[in-house]
Order: sequence, then structure tokens, then C-alpha cells
Amino acid sequence: MKATSAADKLEKIEQLEALRNKMIQTANTLGIQHPLVLNYSRKIDETHNKIMEMQQKKY
Repeated sequence: MKATSAADKLEKIEQLEALRNKMIQTANTLGIQHPLVLNYSRKIDETHNKIMEMQQKKY
């Protein structure tokens, strides 16, 4: 299994922030219950879980 680098984690964190910003903008435009907003929320959860896995592998 490949070791997780700090750069990999930083990339995931940046991806998470970009998704969060898109979700907020979409929610402001289309409403919080719009399927696209919920899709962004799901992607944020998946990305967050990957970051947590990376953190666990570190220890």
C-alpha cells in the first residue's frame, strides 16, 4: 500500500474546500434541498472520509 504524503492530504483538503464552496453557492441559488446540493454534500462526506483514512494510516 502506498504511503500517504502531506501533499496528498493537502490536495484532498483543497478539494474538500472547493466542493464546500460549490455546495454553498448552489444552495444559495437553487435551495438547500436541490439534488445538486445534496450531491455536493455526499461528495464532501466521501472526501472527508478519505482524509480521515489518510490520517488514520499516518498513526
